[in-house]
Amino acid sequence: MKHLSDLNRKVLDVTAMIPVGYVSSYGMIAKVAGTAPRAVGRMMARNPFAPIVPCHRVVGSDFSLVGYGGGLDLKLAFLKREKRDYASKREIPMNGKKLMVFPVEFVLKKTEKK
Repeated sequence: MKHLSDLNRKVLDVTAMIPVGYVSSYGMIAKVAGTAPRAVGRMMARNPFAPIVPCHRVVGSDFSLVGYGGGLDLKLAFLKREKRDYASKREIPMNGKKLMVFPVEFVLKKTEKK
């Protein structure tokens, strides 16, 4: 991680905190990392530590599947495999802020409606 900027390290650190069975949005990660959602998207697009840093758990603010280097079908397959039947969101404290994470089921329900 030494070759990355402080900001990119922050984005990866925040993303790494998303537990199995949950997702977060580009905007939520940006808020905790102190950057813009597009910057989070750029970092996710070139994430050198996937799947250790689970970029597949980052979704749109409306729980839509967006952006994944392996394709959205693969992203959806990863998320289906990580389903744990959780029902409620969680707050993960980080650096004096809170990262909101939501059950994978929120994304799966959204994809079923399409």
